[in-house]
Amino acid sequence: MKKTATFLFVILLCSFTFGITFWVSWEGEDFYRAAASRFSEKTGIPVEIVYFPKIEEKLNVSLKTGDLPDAVMIKDTYVGDVAASKRNLPIPESALRDYPERYLSAFTWNGEVSAVPYYADSQVAFINLDAFEEAGLNLEDDFDFVQFEIIKEKLTGIVDYPIAFDFTSPYIMFPYVSALLSGEERAALKIGSPESKETVSIVKSYFDSGVISRLERGAMNGLFRQGKIGVMLQGSYMAEKFREKGPRFAMLPFPNLQGIEVRGVIDSKGFALFNSDTYEQCMSFIAYLREQSEEFFIQCDKYPLFGSGWLPELGEIVNKGEFMPNIPGYQTLLFEALEPALQAIFSGAMTVDQALTGAQSYIDSVR
Repeated sequence: MKKTATFLFVILLCSFTFGITFWVSWEGEDFYRAAASRFSEKTGIPVEIVYFPKIEEKLNVSLKTGDLPDAVMIKDTYVGDVAASKRNLPIPESALRDYPERYLSAFTWNGEVSAVPYYADSQVAFINLDAFEEAGLNLEDDFDFVQFEIIKEKLTGIVDYPIAFDFTSPYIMFPYVSALLSGEERAALKIGSPESKETVSIVKSYFDSGVISRLERGAMNGLFRQGKIGVMLQGSYMAEKFREKGPRFAMLPFPNLQGIEVRGVIDSKGFALFNSDTYEQCMSFIAYLREQSEEFFIQCDKYPLFGSGWLPELGEIVNKGEFMPNIPGYQTLLFEALEPALQAIFSGAMTVDQALTGAQSYIDSVR
């Protein structure tokens, strides 16, 4: 009995001193490193944090070679690709009792949860409150394109660009391209449908009339920080930068399109696990991250996907949003097909019908 107890103790001790490696990306590198250091001091489990600015490129190669760490931060849209590789560990339901079903669904593929949900960014409309106040404009509860003409009129002369976003960005335009599609049509990428052509034509008309200005992301973010834009469609991840320097602002859900409900994309992140030998250590570190994340989430506007009460206003926006399908290759194919189509439409090289029909033909030839 004594030898058995000693053997079990040695096994347990070895398991708890097994080092783990986490690949991370996006915002929060300093937070992850600091949390890993505190966790190691507390538990004796060494945690190595490796930061990749473009983590999906690295992971795409590693899924093919099998040269993988213990855990990787992934976007929900990459879940299908990870699960299809059959290299990740399915996460058992018993470990996910605190997670709302809606958020688990974004990380589920073929009936198995393939990553532990962590946080969400969301597409939002940034509102320059200083400009709105000077113009005597109020924030409307139901934000809609139909309000854009009056906003444009009131803000002209106060800001350089009353309303701006990038019409050629498939990320920004996807909620409008898919606004009238069913869930099945959305998953099937039916962007050449009459419904998609209708919504894209409506959006384009606002650019044609000069109500909306088209700006590329880098320039647009800089101009908003300078207070030169009134309304901008972008991701909530930019909020931290705007607080450091920029006008007072509010974040609203993506505006509806002349009464058509539009649901902005929820861009969520989670942790996929790849080493069964270090599963318990990885889950312990993820649990520790959850406990330590409040300050990081509030500073960087990350909405927690594990049921806390932090950031309720951002939570309302997330609740009105929608996850992009996590089908393998979905986002890559969408961007490959839609971006050149939007560019052709905006430049006038092709009509909406021609461009989206061509994009659909490309999608159908690949899938």
